[in-house]
Amino acid sequence: MSISHAHPLLLPLLVSLFLLPAVLGGDNFRTCNGSYENYSVNVKTVMISPNPVTRSSNADITITGFTAKIPNGAIVELTIAQAGAGDPKTSSTKTYNLCDLVRCPITPGRFSFTLSKIFSNEELKGRIYVITVGIKDEKDIMMCVVVLCWVTDDGTTSLIRQADTVMELQ
Repeated sequence: MSISHAHPLLLPLLVSLFLLPAVLGGDNFRTCNGSYENYSVNVKTVMISPNPVTRSSNADITITGFTAKIPNGAIVELTIAQAGAGDPKTSSTKTYNLCDLVRCPITPGRFSFTLSKIFSNEELKGRIYVITVGIKDEKDIMMCVVVLCWVTDDGTTSLIRQADTVMELQ
């Protein structure tokens, strides 16, 4: 097999185009079911700040997107699981009344909410977490996204490394 020398920059260009959205805060997440079409909330971005998260800080997670309608009484569920060999091990689950996070009733259109200080002090001692955020009511799941988050000692983990790890999840 021969390597073409006519396009020596093609591979770096393709790699950078694949990683750029995650580095810039775009598609650095995946939906829980792997399909963007089956939820009534169409998530566009999932941002964790600060990035990277350090052991001496905590993190906020902001989700933005669009929705047709979310019924009153919906809840947001945040699950944090420590990643390691095998399946992630759930560390904590928190629930929030969606109307405590955004103005209700929720009308069709642009949609955004932030969950603050998502990690416990014990979780900040960990290393890699799988974070799942969902919106649901008694009968339907309207949104569910998953993102990886690294917790570092001093903030030296690069955005490229975090983005690369998130892409490996997909």
